[in-house]
Amino acid sequence: MSTQIPPPPASPPSVPNQRLALARSDTGGGGSLLVKVLIAAIVIAIVIAAVIFFSEKPAVVSGEVTHVNAYPVHRVSNSALAAEPRAAKVENTFDQIIVIAEVRLHNQGKVPVYLSDISGVVTLPNEQDRSFAANPGNYNRLFLAYPELSPVKSQPLLRDSTIPAGETVEGQLIFNYGITQDQWNARKSLDLTISFVHQSDLTLTAPQ
Repeated sequence: MSTQIPPPPASPPSVPNQRLALARSDTGGGGSLLVKVLIAAIVIAIVIAAVIFFSEKPAVVSGEVTHVNAYPVHRVSNSALAAEPRAAKVENTFDQIIVIAEVRLHNQGKVPVYLSDISGVVTLPNEQDRSFAANPGNYNRLFLAYPELSPVKSQPLLRDSTIPAGETVEGQLIFNYGITQDQWNARKSLDLTISFVHQSDLTLTAPQ
């Protein structure tokens, strides 16, 4: 009887080589991911810079406050209760500052602009006081109530005014603040805010 010789055993798989191949594959994938992240970050930075650059357009309207006049009003009145004629009289005081500002505005754009509102803020050492510019009715009544102001009366700059493209307008604004003359003299600033339709606000600082 012949004896069969068994075939030699199969060689075991090369595990170290497979691990090395996997290691190389992992290393290459990680490098590619890092490069992609860096590229994405650069692209995002470029997009943000472009948005900021193109959104920072020059102001359509420029301007300045050319002159400011302030007129203090101080009144003292004595009153007593009608039912008590012998009662001691009470002294009441009333103080206000009427501010008349001359303003020049220039439309630097290619289309007309339209004024919508005008306000002024007086910054005092410990507070702020806001006033809106007088409308046409109050503007005329002011000079009737205070005829001594008539010499400085000029063309008002009113809400809903239109500034044509490339044109410059000048006008007078009147504000009223319930403060004393000493408070006005101690002010830190007077800032006027001109609001437009479909345009950014323009803030002008008045000369001290």
